[in-house]
Amino acid sequence: MESILAAFTVCLTLAFLFSELFYRLRYPKVVGQILAGVVLGLPFIRVYFEETFISFVESLADLGVVFLLLLVGTEVRIEELKKVSRKGLLLALLGYSIPLTMGYTLMTILGYSSLTSVIVGICLAITATAITVEILIEYDLLNTDLGFLIMDTGIIDDFFAVFSLALVIGTVQGDGFETLRTLPGEFLTFIIMAYIIGFTILPKAAKMVWKEKSEAAVFSLAIIFGLLIVLLSNSFGLSSVLGAFVAGVIIQLSIKNKREEKEIVESLQIVTFGLIIPFFFIFVGLNFSIVHLFDNIGLIILLAGVALVGKILAANIYGAINNVGRIHAQLIGWGINSRGAVELIIATIALENNLISTTIFQAIVAMAVIASIISPMMFRRTLRKERESGSAIKKEHKRHVKRNVHAKIKK
Repeated sequence: MESILAAFTVCLTLAFLFSELFYRLRYPKVVGQILAGVVLGLPFIRVYFEETFISFVESLADLGVVFLLLLVGTEVRIEELKKVSRKGLLLALLGYSIPLTMGYTLMTILGYSSLTSVIVGICLAITATAITVEILIEYDLLNTDLGFLIMDTGIIDDFFAVFSLALVIGTVQGDGFETLRTLPGEFLTFIIMAYIIGFTILPKAAKMVWKEKSEAAVFSLAIIFGLLIVLLSNSFGLSSVLGAFVAGVIIQLSIKNKREEKEIVESLQIVTFGLIIPFFFIFVGLNFSIVHLFDNIGLIILLAGVALVGKILAANIYGAINNVGRIHAQLIGWGINSRGAVELIIATIALENNLISTTIFQAIVAMAVIASIISPMMFRRTLRKERESGSAIKKEHKRHVKRNVHAKIKK
């Protein structure tokens, strides 16, 4: 017990120090937490950790995935979906399909199976938009045409990411085409049951608990509901992450008291980002062997190149369709080029189920780290270039974005 407690403290402390260091260097905290795991995974350090602790970290990592998707679900606003522009939808489709196609084609040419190629393509296609949101806030660009375009793209990308993840897990748990045939019916039944529970039992229970003036009880109720929906999704053969995402959406739709909802989300943020999610990224780092990094350097460069170029190409095609200037199109491209969350979840699940090799997994992790470092840097540089050229980024006064949880996810 004492050894686990000591190792737990060391992991959390190291993750905190690395993430704060990278944050002060104006890079995503995610990169620091992954590197903390890489350091802990070095052979001369890892020997001090018992296997029971590694299993413990893995369990916390699995729980972190559920909490993260629950949080993402609370952020998906139906009213905001109605406001998503056609331009945002077009950019999201281009930004997802082009890197996916390029990644799939590359891996097929290199001789990998169709399933491995699809998984890698999906990992290259997913965007961690919230990293860019922090930069938009920093430069007062959130309530601009550029800010709303990136936010609209992020809303659609959240759905792409969650359902891509559900598809991968369905492939792991199911039986090929038979799973695809029965999945729609199982999903519909699950949604109906989750809806009934969420809109009949949860609001009444929340109202009753709220009268007790206990914020902790309201938060506990939301977590219990979320975990029950996750178990329900598992009983239908669906993924935990899909269940967590649906539970999050239902929580923010069914609880009418906005103060209750705000307190639930804020408490969930603190627990998720302060305690649980760091262990997911530490676990990713533990599975990354820096000793064999240069064995995969060619593949890493190819994947990182495809990931970055794919998004830039998508933004340039979008710019050509909408008569957007070259520099502004590049700015959009770097704005949707961040990585560092759901693609790592997909890669981890695929590795654990032998759908991809350790070599592929390490290349995906390295790609995510490279993209997370390069994209904010290039976004700032391109923004300066656009401002020097005299181009003005238009403010939009009809919509206003609060600095909510979406701006903190995958920071």
